[in-house]
Amino acid sequence: MKLAVTDTMGSEHKFQRYIDWLKRGDPELELIRLSYKLDNLVVLDSCTGLVLTGGHDIDPLLYGGEVSHPKITDVDRKRDDFERKIINKALEADIPILGICRGLQIVNVHFGGTIIPDIEEAGFHSHQSQSNTECRHDIIIDRESALARISGLVAGNVNSSHHQAVQKPGNGLKVVARSNDGIIEATEFEEQEDKPFFLFIQWHPERMRDFENPLSQNILKEFLSSIKRGMKIHT
Repeated sequence: MKLAVTDTMGSEHKFQRYIDWLKRGDPELELIRLSYKLDNLVVLDSCTGLVLTGGHDIDPLLYGGEVSHPKITDVDRKRDDFERKIINKALEADIPILGICRGLQIVNVHFGGTIIPDIEEAGFHSHQSQSNTECRHDIIIDRESALARISGLVAGNVNSSHHQAVQKPGNGLKVVARSNDGIIEATEFEEQEDKPFFLFIQWHPERMRDFENPLSQNILKEFLSSIKRGMKIHT
């Protein structure tokens, strides 16, 4: 299997965590880094799955946000535009997509949704992890969702490291998990029938110390299984 993984455009250590997590699911995976700096969108043609990783804030111009908002930092419009091309290409190819943290947010913006510029400013609790302390919180999962089927849970505990979140869901997306304080934690496509794996989550399964947590391990297993199923169909 060959998977495309978007570059976090930041710490190499953080990017490597995605690689290590994916390899726990299948050590034989071939993983390709996608980045506008490499100008390698074409490699997605040969990939059988896509991971949209975390990273910096999305350009508020893309969702009608406040451009001069003081809490919006490190915007990289070239990355935003490149990843929207990636999303379109992956959807056209009908390959499984897993979006993590910013990955959830860029998909939401791509489909016309909006972003809360800073959740603490909006009155929510902090969802940011510190260097020596992992932020953890409970989530409630829609029992009718694919996430519930995959994880076997209707409630769980996850980590988080973000200051922004989905505000209005994008067209065709439905909210399937929220934190106790109401932050949107996961979305899926409303129409699931005859589609491959499409799941977008706000937490970081690749950083969870309890890998056996169904909201890390089961998601990875089902993501890779869906890729294998798709490969069999096309051979």
